[in-house]
Amino acid sequence: MMKFAAPITPRFLAILLLCLLAVPVFANAAASPPGRVALLPFEAHSDRDLSYLTSGLRDMLASRLASRAGVEIVSRAAITEALAGKPAPSDPKALHALGTSLQADYVLSGSLTALASSLSLDSTLHTINGSEAPRTYYATAPREEEIIGAIDDLSWQIAEKPFGKQRAAAASSSGVAPIPAAGAPGGDAYLTAHPDRVLMGAAAGSSVLRPMGVVTGALGFTKSQTFNYGLVAMETGDVDGDEQNEFVLASAYAVRIYRRYDSRYQKIGEITFPKRYAIHSVTMADLNNNGRQEIYISAADAKEPRSTVLEWDGKEFVHTADNLSWYLRVIDIPGQGPVLAGQKADLVRLFAKGVFRVDLSQGQVTKGEEIACGGMNLFDFSLVDLDGNGGLEVVAISQGDRLMVLTPNGKQLWVSDDYYGGTTRFVGGESFDEINQDLEHGHNERPRLYIPARIVVRDMNNDGLPDIVVNKNLSSSSRILSRYRSYPNGEIHALTWNGISLTELWRTRKIDGYIADYQLGKVETVAATEGKPLSINAELNVGVVLNSGGLDIFNASSAVLSFPLHLTGEEGK
Repeated sequence: MMKFAAPITPRFLAILLLCLLAVPVFANAAASPPGRVALLPFEAHSDRDLSYLTSGLRDMLASRLASRAGVEIVSRAAITEALAGKPAPSDPKALHALGTSLQADYVLSGSLTALASSLSLDSTLHTINGSEAPRTYYATAPREEEIIGAIDDLSWQIAEKPFGKQRAAAASSSGVAPIPAAGAPGGDAYLTAHPDRVLMGAAAGSSVLRPMGVVTGALGFTKSQTFNYGLVAMETGDVDGDEQNEFVLASAYAVRIYRRYDSRYQKIGEITFPKRYAIHSVTMADLNNNGRQEIYISAADAKEPRSTVLEWDGKEFVHTADNLSWYLRVIDIPGQGPVLAGQKADLVRLFAKGVFRVDLSQGQVTKGEEIACGGMNLFDFSLVDLDGNGGLEVVAISQGDRLMVLTPNGKQLWVSDDYYGGTTRFVGGESFDEINQDLEHGHNERPRLYIPARIVVRDMNNDGLPDIVVNKNLSSSSRILSRYRSYPNGEIHALTWNGISLTELWRTRKIDGYIADYQLGKVETVAATEGKPLSINAELNVGVVLNSGGLDIFNASSAVLSFPLHLTGEEGK
């Protein structure tokens, strides 16, 4: 059982009083309940103790479901006895067995996640007797004091589906668009019609800081539902040719495609891979010009790469190429556009010398010309014309997490004092499966090279020159204990070249959780008018692994945070 560890404060007593006043009575439950529901203990994802909330919200949700859905609630004592001191199961077979032992028609599992000052509730309703797929529901509270409203919302979502109850107009005025209903084209069965509300990134104000010389602002961020896997890489692109971007999320041995509706992500496809070769990079581009972007999956074991190229035909994955002994990545070359680049391993080095343009034909790789990249490895750099003179610079991240600017022949122009781009994904060493064993039983000293974070190139200040967007995962221990990296939180920074160094344009506030990957959407410039400044709008999507530092990817959960950025220049004349 969870121990009560939170200090008794006036704020806590006020929340507790509101909870007691808000709990509805069970007397309104229907005389003949439509089913028995077992509410499992809510799992907490936070770097602080939330037991005082997880216990109370479970009781509050139970009472509301009994009142609004008319269901019978399995007693907490019976569930505690059935669990016998073990955590609530997540495996479908174990959940079914638990529900059967409790004589329940439904089992409701859930989690409470803290992100800065915000709280999110994720729950899944599992049908015990029947073939219905699990139904997922989601609600958020911008502040802890608003958790009761989130519980109200969550209970009504569950009461509406599958129990057919209808909330009053005042309770249903969320003002958000529903996602496709069950049976709609491209829609999964039993998807909740309530996406996230906007979460504020910090209690003190905007989610974007205001550096000197640049006025920035943001509306906060929205959060996806929580995914029950550790995110390794994230990419966005049009996989089906409908001119709308989908999200491709990769864990160590699986790739999933999602369509986004507001802040609800609907999975439309999933593919798993053998556990020998772990995924470390996913990039996308329509290089065969068929109107659909291919998915280039770079994976490797401790010695060599084994990459895969997939397409989505609207119903299932189609393998364009498999078991390729190349690391693969789509890179953008200024003046040429996206090209497929590759690098080999050899008997001595994880990355053999040279990054090359490559072509795919009938599932085979043809090596082309070498790409001048300052001697960096395939995943370490982006090619940029920083000063607009027609020549290229190499912006790269070193194995020591230093951001660098180089000439294509390797001459160093600048190196950062701060650390940037830290990740936990790597090639070489042992597999992800062996990491946890090493942590428990010691480890050998096989070499390992980390895959740096994505370097996004985009004009963020409307000066006609490219700027750099990169992550800054924060950790002191990972700089000392370099074999196992862990990043409990991080930031996203935008940097501009001033002729001698990269300097800050803006940065997000600290994001709780390991930043696994990120994508910047289309950047739109709104011209200045009389009395109004020039402004730049964009969306920043950040894939975050929650509360694990990014190391324990098998027991981790993840989410995508979407920041609507609004950057403002000088006042219009």
